[in-house]
Amino acid sequence: LADWPDAIALVRARAVSGMAAGVDAAEMQQVGLDSLGYGGAGRERRDQALEPVLGKRNSSMLDRTESNSYVPDITVGLLQSRVDHQEMVQWQEGGGESALQDQQDQGQGELHAAPPQPRKFDHPTICGIDKRPFFPTVLILSLLWSMCMINLQSYVVTKLCGGATRCQTFFTCLYVFTIGSAVYTSLANPGLMPEEEFRKWQMGERSLPLRAHKHWLYKRPVLRFHQYCRWITNAVGLKNHRAYMCMLIGFVSVAVCDAFLDLILIPAHFTGGTLFSEILLLMHFVYSCYFAWYATPLLRQHAAFICRNELTQEWKKDEFYIVYDEITGEKVSVNDLETEDYNRLFDEFIYDPSRNPFDKGWVQNCLTFWFTDRSDPNEWGEF
Repeated sequence: LADWPDAIALVRARAVSGMAAGVDAAEMQQVGLDSLGYGGAGRERRDQALEPVLGKRNSSMLDRTESNSYVPDITVGLLQSRVDHQEMVQWQEGGGESALQDQQDQGQGELHAAPPQPRKFDHPTICGIDKRPFFPTVLILSLLWSMCMINLQSYVVTKLCGGATRCQTFFTCLYVFTIGSAVYTSLANPGLMPEEEFRKWQMGERSLPLRAHKHWLYKRPVLRFHQYCRWITNAVGLKNHRAYMCMLIGFVSVAVCDAFLDLILIPAHFTGGTLFSEILLLMHFVYSCYFAWYATPLLRQHAAFICRNELTQEWKKDEFYIVYDEITGEKVSVNDLETEDYNRLFDEFIYDPSRNPFDKGWVQNCLTFWFTDRSDPNEWGEF
């Protein structure tokens, strides 16, 4: 409490200069508090508090549109830079968790910071609809509509080739696999810490397992926590991470195969088909192309995480990334960079395998991910 007079004076001083520069007063208040040590630490403090003053280049502060939403430009590929990757992760998570909430969940004691300001994707509704059930509903309904198009595709293939049994069977199995993986990932236990061990952790009798994380969605920490995904409204952790990858593989497979088949059927059916069927095939082709354009970079991103045995939660914190000192050539952790250098080198961060104790080489990492038994109650996800 002795520091509060200094805090108030600093907030007022910075508010005056901030208002002159067009910075919101609430954001300036958070800057003043954090500069005295209240709130987040390290990179998270620089990201959320120093951005209004220093212009830190961080995904949580980069707005592509004035509508506070992520609207990717379909004329360019997704995930072309590190900024793109961080924006996409934050979009999937629906805005991410505030540093204040994270530290409270991790049991780091009471914080004296002011409540965090709303972040980029923290809008509660979309077109007046609660956003939480909106995304999985749109995803499942679009997949079911696309699955129903198998009948039209089979009809056209039968007219052209005399039969479509194999084609129909292949696409039906592919859709069942994809939708089943999505439903399982959404409804499954992501790998919650056992209740008994959770009580021990609360009482300070044991430490939190490596790679576990206390997420706002659950009372107990999630083992081997990867990320939260708004499309399935569930956390991705030890128990459902493989199903999540199967879901992404299914998305890409369905989209690419459907787009390829529609590309053949549309011109072949143009002269002998009805206008309505042609319109449906064209709509399905556009949907499949957009789905492939969106899902393929996601699959590539998460496949790279598996090859490095890195979790999204670790990637967001830049735990394994370095830059080379421009004078000495020595490795420097990006979390040790000054804000100005962090901004300037943001897209030049280099992954350093020696800083990741879980990285055993891409072959072993893939084998570990796909074949490690996760049903064992004694498995803590520390791999």
